[in-house]
Amino acid sequence: MGLMTGREYRASLDDGRQVWISGERVRGSVAEHPAFASMVDTVAKIYDLHHDPAHRGIMTYELPDGTRGSRFYKVPENSRDLTLRRLMTSTVLQEVCPTMDRFGDETVSPLFVIKDRGDLFDRFDPRYRANGEAWLERLQRENLFMTSGNTDPKGDRSKQPHEQDDPDLYLRVVEETDAGVVIRGAKFETGAPYAHVAFVKPTVGSWMEANRDYAVACIVKLNAPGVRHICRMPLLGLSSTGADVRDHPLSARYDEIDTLIVFDNVLIPWEDVIFSREPELAALMRSEFARWAAQGYLTRSLAKADILVGAALLYAEQVGSANVPAVRSKISQLMVFKQTIEAFLIAAETACQPSRCGFAMPNQAIQNAGRIYCSQSYGDMVQHFREIVGGQPVMLPDHAMLDNPEIGADVRKYFRAGQHDGAERLRVMHLARELTSSAYAGRVQAYQLFAETPIFAQEAALYATYDRAGSLGRARRLAGLDQ
Repeated sequence: MGLMTGREYRASLDDGRQVWISGERVRGSVAEHPAFASMVDTVAKIYDLHHDPAHRGIMTYELPDGTRGSRFYKVPENSRDLTLRRLMTSTVLQEVCPTMDRFGDETVSPLFVIKDRGDLFDRFDPRYRANGEAWLERLQRENLFMTSGNTDPKGDRSKQPHEQDDPDLYLRVVEETDAGVVIRGAKFETGAPYAHVAFVKPTVGSWMEANRDYAVACIVKLNAPGVRHICRMPLLGLSSTGADVRDHPLSARYDEIDTLIVFDNVLIPWEDVIFSREPELAALMRSEFARWAAQGYLTRSLAKADILVGAALLYAEQVGSANVPAVRSKISQLMVFKQTIEAFLIAAETACQPSRCGFAMPNQAIQNAGRIYCSQSYGDMVQHFREIVGGQPVMLPDHAMLDNPEIGADVRKYFRAGQHDGAERLRVMHLARELTSSAYAGRVQAYQLFAETPIFAQEAALYATYDRAGSLGRARRLAGLDQ
């Protein structure tokens, strides 16, 4: 099987998976359900980009046998590969959706770690490296949509996983058999109802012997017996398919459904087990999977920053405030945000570092500083845009009012600005509402804060990867301590 098309992707989701949303189980394919249809259509466009002659060179690469593989799953070998990964992700954000966070290009990073640290995995069980490399090759050839299984239910955070009142609150191995391992527990993840597989990462905890059962990583088929998807409520309810995109230009088309994935005695065949009951490997996975994934996060942040700049310019153009100093100051701050993210990305690629096996990683200190900057700053940038547009985005009529023959004239008259008629301006204002004041805006801001782990964990990663010895040495010389 080669790289899937959008049509094949849609058909592949009719596989009997257990998906629950708004109190009901989805019957039939999730591709046709009103809560998922728009996102499935969006993901299908990404599949079709791989076959589009205009984008094939960015989205794919040549495999050793001469066939094409998905660049989502190519391990970067040099700085050029890192640049192409960024351009690949940027292509998706430009051509499909500028605010989309989960489509497979960053969830593969744990498999890159296995490829890079195979000798360590071999110390525990040669099957582990072989399984990871086999899955990486399959993903390259078929471009399955692999999401993650990363975030744990919170439980009692003062206790370790094994100390919880319910031992199955966090995901754990309950049995190892000749056929594979049996897991039980839950994970939160984005996009799971319309993905093919999930890379389930080990639970967050101290990797002591008592937590050994929780030190597991595996790839789970999302239609496997015992896997249940409990979806959050859709941003627009179950009416998102019929929602007017003029009123909801983002949430009506790009509602990435977040899910609680429940694993109820799920048998994971040994060929899909990355490791089982191995605390040392769990610690490695949790500490190193962001080495490549953070590049995707920064690229997504760049696209979101550019949308804020563009929407602010469009609004200011319509109302004639582009030359007002206070407005230009705010727009300039948005531009600084966007250009700074781009600088972090290009610098991290240019100053890339070799991994243990000689693969190319973005410069870790630069990249870690960039993701802290993005996480900390996005909310402030939304606030700048909110101050540019004022309070009107929360006072808007919908387009049904505009279309009403009795009152539509009032809407057109009082929403008109200069040469821009009411219908045109209302569309811009609804985009501003989606970016600043809607449920969609709230979810994006939360995602920006926590998708790359909490800021304190990002700060710890920066501290660990920064050249502290160089800075300390210069300070010692200036202080005269080395004389």
